[in-house]
Amino acid sequence: MTLLAVIAESLKSLGKNKLQTMLSILGIVIGVASVITVVAVGQGTRAKVEEEIASLGDDWMSINYVGMPRAGVRDPDQLIPPQRTQQDAEAILRECPSVRAATPTNGMRVQVSSAYSNYLSRCYGGFPSIFDIRRYRIENGRELNEIDEANQAKVVCIGQTTARELFGSVDPVGETIRANKVPFEIVGLLSPKGRSSDGRDYDDVILFPWNCFQTRIAGKDRSETLLAAARPGIPLSVAKTEITALLRERHPRPPGEPDDFRMFDYSESATIKAQASETFNIMLIIVACVSLLVGGVGIMNIMLMSVTERTREIGLRLAVGAPEAAIIAQFLTEAVMLCLLGGALGVAAGIGTAQMLSRMLEWLTIVPVWSVAVAAAFSVGIGLVFGFYPAWRASRMNPIEALRVE
Repeated sequence: MTLLAVIAESLKSLGKNKLQTMLSILGIVIGVASVITVVAVGQGTRAKVEEEIASLGDDWMSINYVGMPRAGVRDPDQLIPPQRTQQDAEAILRECPSVRAATPTNGMRVQVSSAYSNYLSRCYGGFPSIFDIRRYRIENGRELNEIDEANQAKVVCIGQTTARELFGSVDPVGETIRANKVPFEIVGLLSPKGRSSDGRDYDDVILFPWNCFQTRIAGKDRSETLLAAARPGIPLSVAKTEITALLRERHPRPPGEPDDFRMFDYSESATIKAQASETFNIMLIIVACVSLLVGGVGIMNIMLMSVTERTREIGLRLAVGAPEAAIIAQFLTEAVMLCLLGGALGVAAGIGTAQMLSRMLEWLTIVPVWSVAVAAAFSVGIGLVFGFYPAWRASRMNPIEALRVE
């Protein structure tokens, strides 16, 4: 028999009991769909983390002041001078050759109003270099500049979410908002950044010139954070070492006492987040593969039942001279066809599930071509592995005894 004839005969045999065939491939469908869906979610999560790193940058750090301990308690409000972050940022930029930009920063939630609406937005103050450090780009208008900083100009740049909440479809550039009853002109609309992998909206932001923010918005709320970015090509660790040495010199501490600041760089968090996501995805893929193996056991069980039901047919074929290889090929082909059919349905179900998750839960899902190829190859492998024993058992029947079976 030719290969096409064997395939045609296999399809004919499978079509005789459609319900049994569908039930036998159900495990393969579930297993393949699970693998496709898990891989799609995992690839989407990885892409989201990479996009987040590219959007925020991985060459900057934040330095947070925690104050000095007294009687076992840190009280930063009393111990941090009002101008410390600004003076330290200026000193870092002046004395650390590996640093390209530094800025003090302060932020808080503020109720902001426009002629159209009002909104509780995240408001931040910083030097103009904050645009470089935090990768803020302008979609319309201009960035805040040194002249705005020197004049304490009442101007701001706003993010996409804030603009939508305050102005709807109206172009916000040139419009006026009020924060703490003070009018500010919008000079720039920031390009969209999207959300972080943990759901934080990076477009919910208003940027103010540093001195204007401290005077008109923050008031007595002191800044306890500054940002610094390394020069291109210089490892962030080198910049961190220089900054640490400078701040220890500027903030003398008694021997044995801990520093009154903490340093954090986003690359560490992004790496940990990516590793955790990768580990979780691997666990899910293992679970999905187990379901595929369970489906394979189901295929073998169904094929053994098929061998039992078709004992007389097998005996007749052996009696008229069919070689054992032909019997093995027949049942192996049936098992592979079952798994291929289940794999095809599983791929379709997996892609559909991934798209449904994207629409309903707004998850980023990516179905790579290799995952479909792996699922198809795995399906064929399941058919060959779990179909071999029933096929071998059928080929080893005694024709005379098989023909006696009622």
